[in-house]
Amino acid sequence: MKNNRYFELYEKYKRDVNFVFDEESNGLTGVDLREGKIYNFEEPVRYTVDKLDSYIDSYDILPTIGGILVSEKLKKQFNDLSNKDLSFFPSIIYDEKGNSNNNFYFVSILNIVSCMDIEKSVIEKTRYGTTKIKKLIFKPNCLGEHLIVRMKEHDSYIIVSEEFKKRCEDSKLKGVEFIEEGDSIYTNI
Repeated sequence: MKNNRYFELYEKYKRDVNFVFDEESNGLTGVDLREGKIYNFEEPVRYTVDKLDSYIDSYDILPTIGGILVSEKLKKQFNDLSNKDLSFFPSIIYDEKGNSNNNFYFVSILNIVSCMDIEKSVIEKTRYGTTKIKKLIFKPNCLGEHLIVRMKEHDSYIIVSEEFKKRCEDSKLKGVEFIEEGDSIYTNI
């Protein structure tokens, strides 16, 4: 069996900002969004941000707190994964001045998979009891047939297959970045 390569999905945006899932308006918490459930939103999923940038529509993925926001272009590229790996919902982003943008889709990742090789990865417990992953190594063939999953060991991590990465690169999606297995910002490991 071929050993597949996996990557952590990362969003890169021009400025340091997060688009925040509006828990009150949406009736769910950010933690709820990490459970791999299929949701049924009757209204567009609401996000807030300090200001809507003039260049926002040039991006295909946005940095968020709670869920993921993607462009129509990215949605079309991965529509074949609907209800298997992903669910897409219309969204609306409001800024502090009341301006809005409805050109993005909220994405729910439907599968949570144990991906991390605990023995080979470098992890540390913080004094607050949370886990800090300093170097991530994946279990062989951990995604199975999935192209994108949440990592069970730390559900804020989104792990993608080489095929997912290639489709993003071939489509020239903006703002979509990938962290290679074993890459680390830490120098003391």
